[in-house]
Amino acid sequence: MTTIHPYCLAAPVAARALKNLLEGEGRGTYRDTHPWLVAREMFLDAGTAGERVAVLFAVSEHLTFSHWAFVETLEVIELHRATWETALGFSPLQPVNPIWEPLDALLLRPTAEQLRREKLEGIHQHRYALNNGELHPYAICETPAFILNHP
Repeated sequence: MTTIHPYCLAAPVAARALKNLLEGEGRGTYRDTHPWLVAREMFLDAGTAGERVAVLFAVSEHLTFSHWAFVETLEVIELHRATWETALGFSPLQPVNPIWEPLDALLLRPTAEQLRREKLEGIHQHRYALNNGELHPYAICETPAFILNHP
């Protein structure tokens, strides 16, 4: 049985690019010139554990989440020295539940120290909401409940 990873990716997408994807099959490849090396590690580790990783796309012009999907592939390629391309393939896009549309509805992934204190000391540490400054090129966040409960 495949489960959903407790952390997801969040990335900005242009409204026009999102519209083009939705007019097609709602699936495709998101490309970025930044190397998503940590995201790739998380994706590979999740796959080894039999978990799926979600990605939420925020319309960059409105800074609100619009659609989400499961990551199917995540490749980071060095084209030539210091020039990178990340290609993120994803399943068909699905609309985001309206209560999760604002950027600050997602919480950034807590640090290892925060999680360790919660586990060992029973102290629930404060979580930090996602904001515009942390969205580009991507952010790692806690997976929202509406995705965790997705069949």
